[in-house]
Amino acid sequence: MRLGKGRTLLLFLGAWGLLLLAPGNGVLLRAETSVLEQLKTQFNQDKGAYRLVVLVSPTCPQCTSGAGWIQEYILKRNPDPNVKVYAVWYEMIEGDSPTAYPEARGLLPDKRVTHYWDQPKEVGRWYLDAVPTGYAGPIQWDAFYLYNPEAVWEDQPGPPVTWGRTILKDRQKLADAVASLRPAR
Repeated sequence: MRLGKGRTLLLFLGAWGLLLLAPGNGVLLRAETSVLEQLKTQFNQDKGAYRLVVLVSPTCPQCTSGAGWIQEYILKRNPDPNVKVYAVWYEMIEGDSPTAYPEARGLLPDKRVTHYWDQPKEVGRWYLDAVPTGYAGPIQWDAFYLYNPEAVWEDQPGPPVTWGRTILKDRQKLADAVASLRPAR
C-alpha cells in the first residue's frame, strides 16, 4: 500500500507521539496512569538505590537554581549510579506551562534522573498531606525528599533520610545526607 505525503507525515507524527509518551522519557503524562502512580511504580522498581524526589516549577528562579544545584553538587560530584532522582515539574507561578518543561528538564540532564510533568499537581498535593513540613500552602513545591535503598512505597514511601524546603535554603542538609550515605548496592 502506498501512502501519500500527508498520510506519511501523520503516521510519522503519531509514532513520534507514542515515543514521547513511552515510559522513561519523562515527557508529559501517559493517559492510563496518574503521575503519582507512575512515580510510585518507578520508586519501587528502583528499590536498592537511594531515591531523591524533587518537586519543582519549570520557571521559578529559586526552583530552577535548586535543580541546577542538585545537578552540580549532588549528581556530578557523586557519580554513584545507584542514586535515582525523580524530578516532578508542575505549574506554580505565572509563566509555568508544559511548554516551559522541556527547557527545565535540561537543568537535570543526568541519566539517573526521571522527569515527570504533573499538570494536576497531584504529587505536590500528596506530599503536602503525607510528609508534614510545616509549609502552609496548598501544594508542596521547591522541595526534596531523600529515601534509603530499602524504602518501599506502599501507602507512603517510608520516612525520608532527609527532606527540605526550599531546595536552596536546605541544600546543606541534602549535601550532608548524601555525603554520609553508605555506598548503595
